[in-house]
Amino acid sequence: MRQKRCLLVQVVNPEDPIDFAERNMRELEQLVATFGGEVVTKIVQHRINPHPATYIGSGKLVELTEIVKLEKTEIVIFEGIVKASQLFRVEKRLWQVNPQIRVWDKVDLILAIFDKHATTVEAKLQIELARINHLGPRSYGLGGGELSRQGGGIGTRGKGETNIEFERRVVRRRRQEIQQKLKKVTQQKQGRVQRRSELGLGPVALVGYTSAGKTTLFNALTGKQKTVSKQLFTTLDTVVGKMKAPRGNLPVIISDTIGFIHNLPPDLIEAFQSTLLESLTAKIILHVVDIRDPEFERNIEVVDEILAKMMVTQPVLLVGNKIDGVSKDKRVDFRTRYQDREHILVSAVSGEGLQSLKDDIWKILSVESAYTSTSSV
Repeated sequence: MRQKRCLLVQVVNPEDPIDFAERNMRELEQLVATFGGEVVTKIVQHRINPHPATYIGSGKLVELTEIVKLEKTEIVIFEGIVKASQLFRVEKRLWQVNPQIRVWDKVDLILAIFDKHATTVEAKLQIELARINHLGPRSYGLGGGELSRQGGGIGTRGKGETNIEFERRVVRRRRQEIQQKLKKVTQQKQGRVQRRSELGLGPVALVGYTSAGKTTLFNALTGKQKTVSKQLFTTLDTVVGKMKAPRGNLPVIISDTIGFIHNLPPDLIEAFQSTLLESLTAKIILHVVDIRDPEFERNIEVVDEILAKMMVTQPVLLVGNKIDGVSKDKRVDFRTRYQDREHILVSAVSGEGLQSLKDDIWKILSVESAYTSTSSV
C-alpha cells in the first residue's frame, strides 16, 4: 500500500528547551511511521502561545499552503492537541490547493493507528468512544455549519447537518450506547480476572512508555512468543500469560498492557479504562523503562502521572530494562537516581537480572497474600 505523504507542523514555545521540542517531533515521526505514512517535510513555528484561530500564524499558514501544493501533501499533522475549530480553519484554507487534504492533530493520528491495530470488539468500541470524546460531532460527519465539512475526524467529509442540538443528541446517544456496551465488557473482564486469580497468583501488570520493551519482557517472564515490534502502540489489547512460581506454587499471572506516551489526553485514558482494568486490578505493577533512552527520566514522569490519574495504589516496581546496551556507569547512575524507589535492572533479551526480578515479584506477592489472609481472619 502506498504511503500517505505527511507534513508535520510544530509550534514551539521559545522558552522551552530545544531538546524537549526535538524529542516531541521525533516521537511524532515515529507515530507517522507506525501509521504507515511518509514524512515529506516539517514546519516549526516559534511562538509563546498557539494562534487562537489557526494554531499557527497567518504568515506560517501561507508558507504551509505553498508547501502542501509543492509537496503534494495528503495529510497535515500538528504536534500537539489542537481545537476542532482550528483544525477546520487550516483545512479550509488548504482546500484551495488540495480539496482532499486532511488536517489532524496528534490525537487524530493516534486514533488512526489504533484503528489499524484493533482486532477485538472491545478495542473498537474504546476507539470509537475516544474519537467521540475528542472530536464530538465531527465523529459522525456532523458539525453544525462550517465544521460539517470536516466531518469524520479521520479524513471524511460531513453530511452538512445544521441543527447543532440534533447533532449533539446523536453524539450523546451514541456515547451512551458505547459506554453501556463497554460496561458489559468490563463486567465480563472482571469475571475473567476473578477466575484467573483462582488459577494463579497476581495478576502482575506491565506498564510503561510505549516501546519500553514490555512485550519482550512479557515473553521472557512467561515463555510466550508474542510478536515484538519497534512501532508504537502495537499492544492495544491486553495479553495474559503465566510465570512459573517457585516450590510448586500456583503460577503468577502476567499481563502486557497498552503503552503510554507524552501528552496522552485524558479522554483517551478514560476511553481505555476497560483495557487498563488489568493494571487497576493488579497486585503488582511493573513500570518498565528503556534505560537506554536519553529521555528515560521524562518517560518515567509521564507514566507516573498517568498512574496517579488512574489512582493506582498497588506496589509499583520500577524495572530498568535493556541494560545490555548501557555502561556500568549508567547502571550506577540509574540506581543512585532512583534509590528511594523499589527498582531493579534487567535485560529481557540477554536474561540478565530476570531471576532477581522473578524473586522480587514472588516476595511481594507472598507479602500481599499473607496480608490478605490475615485481614480476612
